[in-house]
Amino acid sequence: MKHWVKGLIVAGATLFGQAIATTGTTDEAIIESTYDAWVITTNAKDIDLWSSYLAPNAVFIPPGVPSLETRETILDFYRNAFADPNFALDCQQFSVDVAQSRDMAWARGHCQATFTDPSGQKAHGTSRWFKVWLKQPDGSWKCGVNTWNLQSE
Repeated sequence: MKHWVKGLIVAGATLFGQAIATTGTTDEAIIESTYDAWVITTNAKDIDLWSSYLAPNAVFIPPGVPSLETRETILDFYRNAFADPNFALDCQQFSVDVAQSRDMAWARGHCQATFTDPSGQKAHGTSRWFKVWLKQPDGSWKCGVNTWNLQSE
């Protein structure tokens, strides 16, 4: 039953993001819906679908660790996060600004995170984040740069 619900959530997020991308809505709206679908996919812990939101040559800059400058290092980081049974995000994207060229955008927001701390206890934290989105040849938007801070509560 649990896998069925997870599959339904992931499928709905994917279809919603694809439907928005093809309806002629604004780039800002497409990025907003893409981000919302990505957060749903993150909480479903589906690394294959999650990675479909990454631009080629994406770079992630998490707090406290070296930059993740290859697809494989990004995936390894998230495989580790997804293995944490407490890992979950509640995120909002506050603003999206699309460049005049319409091929790049930047966005900012915040997340409430739940995770297992180094002592093995369930913990919570907040973060502010900044992303650079890159428009792909098919018209979709993918994350090219992602950085955030993390403050334990």
